[in-house]
Amino acid sequence: MAYEHSMRVTAKVAAGTTLEQVVEAFKPIMEYAGYDGIDAFTKAETVAGDDEFFFGPETGDLLVSTCGEVGYGYIDLVREVAENLGKIVAEPGEIVLYDHDTGAIEDAKTVIEFGQSDADIKAYIAKRDIKAGLALMREHLDDTTFAVAKDVLDVWYLRTFRETL
Repeated sequence: MAYEHSMRVTAKVAAGTTLEQVVEAFKPIMEYAGYDGIDAFTKAETVAGDDEFFFGPETGDLLVSTCGEVGYGYIDLVREVAENLGKIVAEPGEIVLYDHDTGAIEDAKTVIEFGQSDADIKAYIAKRDIKAGLALMREHLDDTTFAVAKDVLDVWYLRTFRETL
């Protein structure tokens, strides 16, 4: 069985990370799709024509976007990539994988977070979700109430993760 997918990951990799290390991190999905990893990143050669692989060693910017038909085991390969990324990233991030063939819209999107440690991933998830929640609350609260809600969440986050939002 197969389904149409799209996947996107943007990340900032640690200083000194080589192209070879980035290619190794993406090896599970590259082998699955038939890519030569180095060529995909350096020559923009694609198998399906719509996939995108970018790594800027000077800045650490990483962008990978894929789409097309994949088997249902593909998500396991994406999870392996996320685990590999945790070893080379400078900060936590996420991979967003969509199943375009699912009949249930709420099941179409899968988010797989990555980071150097479980604590980093938990802090990333909390920060992401708090920011999303604040954005939703903003339009429903007056300025004073919103400021109080934001301050409460800032204090909780700081006490929990020892850093500011």
